[in-house]
Amino acid sequence: MSLASALQADRDRRIEAAADLYEAALSEQPTSLVALVNLAVLYWRATEYGFSAGLGLDLALIARAGRRLPEVLAEARQLHPQSTEVRFWERYIAWADLGEPFAIEECEALLRHATSVLVPAMHLFAISNGEKYEKEARDLLRQCREDRTVRAHYIASVIEGVLKRAAWSRFHGRPRLQT
Repeated sequence: MSLASALQADRDRRIEAAADLYEAALSEQPTSLVALVNLAVLYWRATEYGFSAGLGLDLALIARAGRRLPEVLAEARQLHPQSTEVRFWERYIAWADLGEPFAIEECEALLRHATSVLVPAMHLFAISNGEKYEKEARDLLRQCREDRTVRAHYIASVIEGVLKRAAWSRFHGRPRLQT
């Protein structure tokens, strides 16, 4: 199975097929960073009730996603220990799901570590209520609108949500929330 098939299934929102195809692609190319990151985020989203219920995901897939998510992240970290994207998603998922601290300074360091990897800008833009990292967030949003995977859709939804709240506040003459 090719990574291209997995990406297409992901973009088509055929979540179970995408998961299976990413797993198959990893059995052929276990070091594929794209497959590892996309599969990890797909599994993470599959464990979120609104996402899984909205797409009518099978309970077996949700259970597999919960079991495989930490394994996929561990594999990604082992194979790509310097990857900004892997480190970001590990920290972000722990912050979002478990409430673990994810300091602004740590996220900024990730963004500086590999300036071509803009994913940390999503979090920095969101936690600053759109006050900081807008250029990077908008560049990332453009990339995600072209990509259209579950990973890209999630990132875009966070950035677009911040942009909408900021526009609403400006329109209604209300100050932005302070962080």
